[in-house]
Amino acid sequence: MTLLMPRSILLGNLLLAITLTTSLSATEPVRLTHDGSLKRDPRFVNEGKELVYCYDEAPDLIRMMRLHLDKPNPKPMFDNSGDKHQLEPFFSPDGRYIVFTECTGNLSARLVIREQESKKDAYITHSGRGGTRSPCFSPSSDLVVYAFAETGPQHLWSVKPDGTDKKQINETQGISNWPTFTPDGKRLVYSNSRENNYEIYSMNLDGTAEERLTTNNLMDIRPMVSPDGSKIAFTSTRDGNYDIYVMDIDGSKIKRITESEERDDYPTWHPDGERLVYVGERAGKFDLYMVQVP
Repeated sequence: MTLLMPRSILLGNLLLAITLTTSLSATEPVRLTHDGSLKRDPRFVNEGKELVYCYDEAPDLIRMMRLHLDKPNPKPMFDNSGDKHQLEPFFSPDGRYIVFTECTGNLSARLVIREQESKKDAYITHSGRGGTRSPCFSPSSDLVVYAFAETGPQHLWSVKPDGTDKKQINETQGISNWPTFTPDGKRLVYSNSRENNYEIYSMNLDGTAEERLTTNNLMDIRPMVSPDGSKIAFTSTRDGNYDIYVMDIDGSKIKRITESEERDDYPTWHPDGERLVYVGERAGKFDLYMVQVP
């Protein structure tokens, strides 16, 4: 005997299905750019209303751009960049400074800390060849931490925004890179390659009390602490492809956020702490996408 379901129950189940579908589709990535050029280093500014990112304007030129999320056409961040590569931007929380890496020649680069209103630059240089990497500002805007290989492998360094008091923070085997502060300014989260693959670690600002947060046979790179300090977004190849993951600040509860067959990389948090922007590759083209974090 076939039982007929009451019309009210059928309608209720249909509404439930529609609600679930809407909820799931709300977590689908939103595409923010459509030019398909190779991109990197997105950073939110202006309370999350704008994005600054870098893209390959030409095979031999990396340009920094500024995109208002309500307007389709990005504009150059600087009017007088010339033929200099400028990448890896990071803004001080008080809005006073921008720090970035500027390539000055083959296999060499310097750190530039620019006061945005006066456009006065402090240049941070080191002995030997090579380039500064991955600068970030402290939550109090009074310190820049970055990576450089001056003595042995690449270590983390700190410097004040005016270019003074430069000093090495950690001393370890492997390459240290991609530092990011916790919101209280007391600890750094970063990646290191001492295990012959990049893992994510945290330590005090003076290099003490280091803790390993990930254990993975492949790469865990580009960590970024969430605005509230509860989570870390990062790129990993642990599932055989470059994808975006999120974990708790202690390294637990790792969740995969993207599942494309192509590369997803360079995650950065929206100031609301609920969304991530990343560079996604689709059909060989690279654009910026924004996704809700479950």
